[in-house]
Amino acid sequence: MKRHIAFFNVPGLGHLTPTLPVVEELVRRGHRVSYPVARQYAGLVAGAGARALPYTSPLPDEAPAPVVDGEVLAGVPLKYLREGMLALECGERALAADRPDLIVYDTTMFAAGRVLARKWGLPAVRTFPTLAANEHFSLDRVVPEELVPVDPRHPALAEFFTTLVGLFARHGMAQVDVGRFLAETEETNIVFLPREIQIKGETFDDRFVFTGPCLGDRSFETEWKVPDDGNPLVLISLGTSVHTGPAFFRGCARAFAGAPWNVVMTLGGRVDPASVGPLPPNVTAHPWVPHPAVLRHAAAFVTQGGMGSAMEALYCGTPMVVVPSTPEQEVNARRLAELGVARRHAPAAATGEALREAVLALAADPATAARVRRMSDVVRGAGGAARAADAVEARL
Repeated sequence: MKRHIAFFNVPGLGHLTPTLPVVEELVRRGHRVSYPVARQYAGLVAGAGARALPYTSPLPDEAPAPVVDGEVLAGVPLKYLREGMLALECGERALAADRPDLIVYDTTMFAAGRVLARKWGLPAVRTFPTLAANEHFSLDRVVPEELVPVDPRHPALAEFFTTLVGLFARHGMAQVDVGRFLAETEETNIVFLPREIQIKGETFDDRFVFTGPCLGDRSFETEWKVPDDGNPLVLISLGTSVHTGPAFFRGCARAFAGAPWNVVMTLGGRVDPASVGPLPPNVTAHPWVPHPAVLRHAAAFVTQGGMGSAMEALYCGTPMVVVPSTPEQEVNARRLAELGVARRHAPAAATGEALREAVLALAADPATAARVRRMSDVVRGAGGAARAADAVEARL
């Protein structure tokens, strides 16, 4: 029986793009999908075959914080709660007369997905685009305890709880225990990485389905052609949420000038390519490129360490030099280094020359190459979008 499924997600490409191949697969199987989404990304969702329900969100245009400290981290829960409330309002208004049979929500969007599912008495599936959480491991515990302390009495956290209680009251859930609600685990949780990558992966029970990355055709990104000179290639990217500005990319271009390497730099839409040039003949800079298409030909990948980028690299069999910019990326970098598929590089020492030396050493290391090949087999065999769609259908 074909059903109606609603997706809720935060407007960030690292969270949004893994769900699009799942949407495509569900639509291919005959299901209907509705997707409340920030207006900037409505076209992507519609292109996957879903009914896009656009709303106005400030997040896609928000400038990244120059430093992710305790002050910034204290405000993150409230930021995602407010975003979830916008999506909840949009979804409830649009779907009231056409209620879905199931809700799929990103772990950051509990205020939309979980509240609406409880209010309407619907089953729900939670998705994790990065490391999943249970009683044995959680980024929400590791980051403040080991990396960046957060004052538990910070006013932003107090406002978060006050706002959440008010949200419950407005939706007839005044008796809900806040702590229990936040700690609740859905019967089905889809994790877009293999269990072998997950920290303390052996402690996650069958409610967690580790599908590995769900990669689509990335048609929203520009086309890219493989250089035909036979030289090795390195992809350099800092993702879409954190950037150090054009100086970082200028330094990389200078360091690789004249080297027998092809260098592809992606700027993430926040750095003007004109501010990086002029460039040496062996270096190109792009606002966007389809990363998997480039990584399939790359000998190395310099990355900020977002889990989506790391999964793309491992799927393509590309070793990484990870330069983390946020506490979450630091946790990822340590895990990837522990698995022997990447080398962590301290951000403060990430000059162009230092990264060039790290790339040359990484590309020449046969032991790392062998570990990356083995992990690539694991990532490719995890199931991807088809397994994720199976999990959604099983919950139905």
